[in-house]
Amino acid sequence: MRFVAVYFIFEGEHTGIPFFSVPATGKKVRFSLMMMLRIEKGKIIEKRSHVDVHDILWQLGAQ
Repeated sequence: MRFVAVYFIFEGEHTGIPFFSVPATGKKVRFSLMMMLRIEKGKIIEKRSHVDVHDILWQLGAQ
């Protein structure tokens, strides 16, 4: 069994569908996502992830 940590940074513009009931604002957002994967016999058998939704909502002016 192995564990793999993955860290992403996303940047984009809030357009299209609502995010947590916030209609598209056109604002730019930047947020990170942390993911922990558990791998057995070459296959991902468990995935856990964390993203700070409150940070995104703050950037959108919703909080």
